[in-house]
Amino acid sequence: MQSTYAALIFDTKGFDNEVLMALLGEFPFTSFLDEEEKLVAYILHCDITNTLRNDLDAGKGKWYTNFEINAVPDKNWNEEWERSFDPVAVNDFCYIRANFHPAPKQSYKHEVVIAPKMAFGTGHHATTWMMLDAMSRIDFRGKSVFDFGCGTGILSVVAVQEGADQVIGVDIQPEAIENSDEHALLNQVQDKCSFRHGGIECAGQEKFDIILANINLHVIEQDLEAIKRMILPGGFILLSGIMIADKGKMEKRLSFSPLAVHEWNERGEWMQITLK
Repeated sequence: MQSTYAALIFDTKGFDNEVLMALLGEFPFTSFLDEEEKLVAYILHCDITNTLRNDLDAGKGKWYTNFEINAVPDKNWNEEWERSFDPVAVNDFCYIRANFHPAPKQSYKHEVVIAPKMAFGTGHHATTWMMLDAMSRIDFRGKSVFDFGCGTGILSVVAVQEGADQVIGVDIQPEAIENSDEHALLNQVQDKCSFRHGGIECAGQEKFDIILANINLHVIEQDLEAIKRMILPGGFILLSGIMIADKGKMEKRLSFSPLAVHEWNERGEWMQITLK
């Protein structure tokens, strides 16, 4: 009997694991395990299509040396998460831990408890860390928030913890919606969070005080005009998932009125932009 999940093991010696994780985020991988000179990406067996295989073959030599596909025994799945997941601290603003970790000894403004089924969007990656850091400098009290590409729902959870009245999150991966709903419940913010399966169109004609978009350059460029139409006067748009190498391209795209660049932040190979 075939196992539910497969592990794709990429040989990344001489390459950048964070860049590869961002590229693989375009595909239905459910999580990543970042190891020295190796990246392990987990995916449902049913999602390994011929198109995916062809795209991965095309990436050899560009983003990794080679890769192999191994079955993951179902009985060891939860143990794998517990072994690989570590708590994340975003300055003294936010502490993210799994439900099997003890509470932190140090004091943080917010504590977020998660069931780590998806490593992308938990704060380990530079893009999510920067989004949370940027959120710490914005007033969410009484605001409406749109979380575009909600992933694990952590940004939505923290938005409510910061005082947001309403958060709508969308994601094209059904597993992300399930995970986000679970995290809202774990952190007792489910009454103010609504997660919807799909793209930006799921927000309908609603407008928001704050838009969070931790996705990738392609989606941001594709939906930038729609994002601009969704923001209320005086609002903030937080963007991430953009590599520093694309800064010049983004500077040209973001030069529009009445929005203005409020912050540029960088971490590793990545940047985060806050527009006001």
